[in-house]
Amino acid sequence: MMPSTPPATRRAAGQAGVTAGPAPDGIPAGLPGGDDEEAAETERADFTRYRRLILIAIIAFSLITPAIALIRQHAGTGQEAFLLAGTPVFLVLTWRALMRPPGVAVPVPWGWLGATLALAIALYAVGAMNWFIVLAVAAAVCGRYSATPRPAIAGAVICGTAGLVIAIARHASYGNALTVALLPAMAAFFAYAAGRRNELVATLRRTRAELAMVAVAEERLRIARDLHDLLGHSLSLITLKAELVGRLIESDTGRAAHEIAELESVARRSLSEVRGAVTGYRQPGLRAELAAARQLLSTAGISCRVSVPETLGLPSAADALLAWTVREAVTNVVRHSAADSATVTVRTGPDGSSVEVPDDGIGPDSGPDQAGCPAPGPGGTGLAGLAERVSASGGELAAGPARPRGFRLAVSIPAYPAQAAEARAASGEPPS
Repeated sequence: MMPSTPPATRRAAGQAGVTAGPAPDGIPAGLPGGDDEEAAETERADFTRYRRLILIAIIAFSLITPAIALIRQHAGTGQEAFLLAGTPVFLVLTWRALMRPPGVAVPVPWGWLGATLALAIALYAVGAMNWFIVLAVAAAVCGRYSATPRPAIAGAVICGTAGLVIAIARHASYGNALTVALLPAMAAFFAYAAGRRNELVATLRRTRAELAMVAVAEERLRIARDLHDLLGHSLSLITLKAELVGRLIESDTGRAAHEIAELESVARRSLSEVRGAVTGYRQPGLRAELAAARQLLSTAGISCRVSVPETLGLPSAADALLAWTVREAVTNVVRHSAADSATVTVRTGPDGSSVEVPDDGIGPDSGPDQAGCPAPGPGGTGLAGLAERVSASGGELAAGPARPRGFRLAVSIPAYPAQAAEARAASGEPPS
């Protein structure tokens, strides 16, 4: 049975604007290659294609209409022939600009833009106000290349200036002159803004996909870390109890039966914890972990002394982190230390909380244990995962040789604001 998507993944992916969830072939939905992303990409491509077709249809209608009127007049002069021949050429040049991929930086084709501007000015100079729309379209074509504002500014200035000069030379009205002067600037501005928007949207899509990948990677690391901590501790206890049952099965069947019952209980609890780790709802409790540590060390034949305040009053995050520390430390003591005794000391106060677990074993340079696992040390897998947890909470981890012999693991974390206030109130100190 496949586990449901952990809340952490859903939350992180949601912040990135991606819907996280299972998809065929193990590709999370919302990631590149997932069904949701493919459907969204197809929808975006269709929208872009339809938008381009609508734009070119509007432009074509604006230019073909006066051309049809010119044909109906049965005019045969060279000027009319130029207008009829230049209009479709201008439409082809405009279509090339609309086909530019959105959000893709390409070199500005200044020669092609110059030819487009020259043809637009010539069409307007010959056709007068019936062809004034070509100036706005040519300026918008320049604004379409939005890597920098230079093409948009150049197109707006050239088309606006040329249109104003031609309008004045033709003794156009004030309204017409103002239209041909301002409309190209507006068209270039809107085209430039649209291009920048397309680039921003493309960047946001890439960022969203990357954030979703990071969320999935972080969740995989969390599950790997949690499973290591859970299974390392639980399997060590199960192994020790199984060995004890093997020694007692013939000499003391009553105790052997008791140990088998505890073995079943540990196995069931471990299964529940693993399921909780996969679904993201499990957090260990410090007091429960201290009780489990006593049981594990006692089963291993290691004397254990636990020092813990009567009232902890820890936030859930701090309580869980100290519980992880106790679990990792005790598991290492049992698996690697060959110690006779170990101490677990928990301290809380206004400045923070800490847990320290020293033992009197053979220290961190003892080599692999019987199962082939490396001895504990700063580079161990379990300690590396614990260090990630501690670092995320702003705490400190210390692991190394203990004096006069053995190994010592200590973790300290800063106090949360509510925790510090409660600790000061309990000790009678005035609030800071």
